Amino acid sequence: MVQIMSILEADVPADKAAKLEANFAEGLKSLEAGVVQTFLIKNANKFKIVTIWANKEAYSAIKSKGTPKNVLMFRYAGVEATALNYEIVSSK
Repeated sequence: MVQIMSILEADVPADKAAKLEANFAEGLKSLEAGVVQTFLIKNANKFKIVTIWANKEAYSAIKSKGTPKNVLMFRYAGVEATALNYEIVSSK
């Protein structure tokens, strides 16, 4: 079973950071099926939402339902994020 790591990242102006953090906290209350773990991380004004998905099918299912919740978290904060997706080859 191949897990997927999705990473969304964007430069978030200081006046929008609190909104993104609140959006993420709200999203944690009801995670999509197949989410193993998710993080909101930052370095200065660069924010990332990193999510580990149980498998490709779970990740694909979320994408087929429309705009994923993590993308909307950035949009509702007023910024567009860039998406990167990786297959997890090895982990512990």
